Amino acid sequence: QRSRIPGMHSWFSSLLGPAESSSTLRDSASPEDDPDLSAFPLGHAEVKRRWLEDVLPKFPDLKADPLLWPPGELTDRLVASFLRAEMNENSSAPVDTAVTRLEEVAAFRRDYRCADFHRAGAARQLFMHKTNPGAAMYFADCGLRDATGRPVLVGRVSLMSDAHAPGFKPSDQLIPCTHLRAGMFVIERACYAAAGSSYILDLGNFPTDDLARYNNERFWDADGTVDCSDCIRKRQPPSVAVGPHLPYHETMPDGLPVLKEALRMATTYYPESLHKVYFYRPSILFRAIFKIFSMWVPQATRDKFVLVHEGDEHNHFLAPRGDLDPAVVPVELGGKGPSLDGDRFLQRAVELYDKLAVLPAVAGNATA
Repeated sequence: QRSRIPGMHSWFSSLLGPAESSSTLRDSASPEDDPDLSAFPLGHAEVKRRWLEDVLPKFPDLKADPLLWPPGELTDRLVASFLRAEMNENSSAPVDTAVTRLEEVAAFRRDYRCADFHRAGAARQLFMHKTNPGAAMYFADCGLRDATGRPVLVGRVSLMSDAHAPGFKPSDQLIPCTHLRAGMFVIERACYAAAGSSYILDLGNFPTDDLARYNNERFWDADGTVDCSDCIRKRQPPSVAVGPHLPYHETMPDGLPVLKEALRMATTYYPESLHKVYFYRPSILFRAIFKIFSMWVPQATRDKFVLVHEGDEHNHFLAPRGDLDPAVVPVELGGKGPSLDGDRFLQRAVELYDKLAVLPAVAGNATA
């Protein structure tokens, strides 16, 4: 019999456990600067030429894709990231494999309609459970920036993982295909905004007091709720969703496979886009599992993962050693800035995404 706590919730709930303080556990890792994407690697000009002359003309529909067209600074950034990824993965012919990989990514972007991520209203469609049930979004760009102006994504994993949270209901369960598309939206928009972004993922407890102020009503239910949670057990597409999805996303199991697929997509389609990923307030169990899932990404990405314990913020992402001014960092993350306000930082993110959208809204993006 299926437990009330579905796979992703039960795995993360056991994975996180109570957060440990820095006095109990410490991590010796310290942040290091990313390679400068403005210093193009050897072979950049040739990959760029082949991309513009040989590959991109095969995909005329991509002229509507803001990340790819028109050619310019974003083109240089795109080419550099894929070429550097191939070099980091020890390709024997990085120019050739980078071009091949770029063609594969172009096909993915066409089929997955990544251009839609840049439309006005896309964030709300993807985050809200009335239009994209089971998205269970817990991370986003709510406006935090580091000293260089790069976005710093913020996440609270307990919003998605804690099935014992007050007010939890079946429609709060994560549905793989809707969650993955919403997650790729966040990564896409961060890549468009800057050459790289950082990510602070809070692994602490569920913000019970904050949500109580909203009668335990989730932001993702503000437009209404559609419960498609039975599709998880049936391994079938939800009756309502914002598409398209990769076909196997609609039938894949929840739990660890979703995390593994999210990591695959991020490193395959958005390589070299991360500056640092800070796992904040990790439990002992998380540290153990971290050693497993961190092996699912290339070494160059793995080197950017940092465990940060409460009290150690200034040794990592907060100034003076880090890139973030404590005055603007939310108090829940060790700073003195505005509160995350439970899950309402997601509302600020949706508003920011809409403000920065570069394509007009298109009616009927939700698929039934």
